Amino acid sequence: MGHDEPMLLSETHGDEGSGHASVPIGARRLMTSGLTVAGASFAHPGVDASRRASLSLGDEQLRNVLARVADEGIDAFVLATCLRIEVVTTGCERALRRVLRLLYGDEVLPEPIIRRDRDVLEHLTRVAAGLESPVVGEQEILGQMRAAIDLGREAGSIGGGFQRFLEAAIAEARSARRTLTDSAAGSMAIVAADVADGAERVAVFGAGRMAHAATDLLRSRGTAVTVYARRPDAVSFTADAVRPMAEAPLALATFPVVISATSSKRELFAVDVLDGALEQRERPLTLIDLAMPPDFAPDTASDRLVYLNLDALADSVRRVGAPDEVERRIAVGVAGRWTRLENHHEVGPVIAAMLDEANRAVEEEVRRFSGRLDATPDQVAVLEQLANTVAHRVLHRPLSYLSSNEHGAEAAPVFAEVFGVGDGD
Repeated sequence: MGHDEPMLLSETHGDEGSGHASVPIGARRLMTSGLTVAGASFAHPGVDASRRASLSLGDEQLRNVLARVADEGIDAFVLATCLRIEVVTTGCERALRRVLRLLYGDEVLPEPIIRRDRDVLEHLTRVAAGLESPVVGEQEILGQMRAAIDLGREAGSIGGGFQRFLEAAIAEARSARRTLTDSAAGSMAIVAADVADGAERVAVFGAGRMAHAATDLLRSRGTAVTVYARRPDAVSFTADAVRPMAEAPLALATFPVVISATSSKRELFAVDVLDGALEQRERPLTLIDLAMPPDFAPDTASDRLVYLNLDALADSVRRVGAPDEVERRIAVGVAGRWTRLENHHEVGPVIAAMLDEANRAVEEEVRRFSGRLDATPDQVAVLEQLANTVAHRVLHRPLSYLSSNEHGAEAAPVFAEVFGVGDGD
């Protein structure tokens, strides 16, 4: 399966020739390799802005969910940017589905692109290098990935071999970026500034990184910028004027271009505020919405409004592929790093044996108790979830210990003897 081929999350897959109808959490493929990962991508253009907005989680909310994921013994990484949400776990799609349920409950999700193993590493490397961004070489994404890894570490959902996997993507992306020095680089703030180019004055809503970048770019081109912020005294960058957000409706009525880039989790103003501002205008307003979730949701198109959200901006960018040298560097670099990650674990077969033993125990006990209870399929699913959760909570610490650089190889022979690895298996 190609790394861009979609697959429904409801599907389950056994290993070729294994005879298994599905792959339990823990991934039977660990029997032959030291690392198995699965990833789901919800990204532009396949998933539109409104759906991505519904999947966005604040840092504190995400930290709490990842802590619950860690409690269940699953490693997980979540990256959320304005144009994509990436969810990666160790194990197979079953573990991935469990993490998605913890993240989003029973919400009906848009269909993601599913990737596995080396394809996940290559994709994350490309994302971190800015090769999957509308503007090739986007500079902000690497820092966003770094922050997402740090958040997962704090929550306990990233460590051991999984952390090495993520760090490998970061390291390979940094290497690729060195070749992009003379190539197109930038962010969505550059795209917004290009759209606003030619306007004598622009209003920018917000005081974060994106607002800062857009303001700097516009002022460097001779455009006068007025920044509107909830706390004007806390704006840390230079603008021609700084005004309170309460005065922003006046900007909607008078400025030729408004760039909105706040971190608000809901719309800035009610629809009637925007409508009222548009009624006062003699010329159309160009409203560029860089926020996720969007700061505005105009009801209908108006001849007094040109509204561009992130998806419209991304679609407007002339997509230029990365130089062939960068593509070759990533292909070769990822292949080498994946091989090292797989072979890093002398403990790979040991981990696989422990997980396989746990999965067999779960299957046997669920079958036994569901038979005693004459359980319905829904009740069997609950029993299976409970048994898996208990098994993986118990195994989480020893598996993390085995995966560690410091102690793993040293402890592997002991665990191998206990679980009978190499005894004719």
